[in-house]
Amino acid sequence: VRRPAVYISTKDHPYEQVITTEKTNILLRYLHQHWDKKNSNKKRDSSKANLESPESSTSQKVPRLNSCEESSS
Repeated sequence: VRRPAVYISTKDHPYEQVITTEKTNILLRYLHQHWDKKNSNKKRDSSKANLESPESSTSQKVPRLNSCEESSS
C-alpha cells in the first residue's frame, strides 16, 4: 500500500503566521471572471458572423506560378 504524498516544508515558519490574500487580487480576479462571462457570448457571435459571411466562402489562397521551377531544384 502506497503512502500518500505529503508536503514537507524546507523552512520553519512560525505557527502564529497568518497567510492573507490582498483584497485587490481578489477584486481583480472577480472582475476578470465577470468580464469573461459577460463577453463570452459576444466572442461566439463574432466568430459565427465571420463564418457565415459570403466573403469567407471565397478562397484566399493563390496558386503558385513557378511550381515547375521549384520542383526541379
